Amino acid sequence: MASALISAMSLILCALAFILCSSPAEAQADLALDCCLTVSHKIIPKQVLLTYRKQLRVDGCPRDAVVFTTRKGLKLCAPSAEKEQWVKETMKFLDTRFKKCKENKFNDKRCHGLKN
Repeated sequence: MASALISAMSLILCALAFILCSSPAEAQADLALDCCLTVSHKIIPKQVLLTYRKQLRVDGCPRDAVVFTTRKGLKLCAPSAEKEQWVKETMKFLDTRFKKCKENKFNDKRCHGLKN
C-alpha cells in the first residue's frame, strides 16, 4: 500500500515538473508568433488603416516596430516611429481619428471598426 502511494505521488510530481518546465517555452513560442521579424519601409495609405500597436524589444521581440492593422484585418509591420517619419505621421493621424470618433461616440462612417 505504501509503495503504491509513493508511486502515485512520484507520478504526480513528475507530471507537475513537466508542466512547470514546459510552460515558459510555450509562452515564448506564442510571443514569437506576435512579433514582426521584418518590416517594410513602403508607405501605407492611411485610409486603409484602422489601428496600430507598438512592438518593443524589451517585450521580447527581436526589433522595435509598429504593427498597423488594416480595415480588412491584415497586420502590417513598419519600422519604429523614430526611424521613419511617415510612421510617426501615420500614428498621429490614427490617434487623431480615434479621438474624433470617441468624441462623436463612433457614429461617423470613418469610425466603423474602431473599438471604444
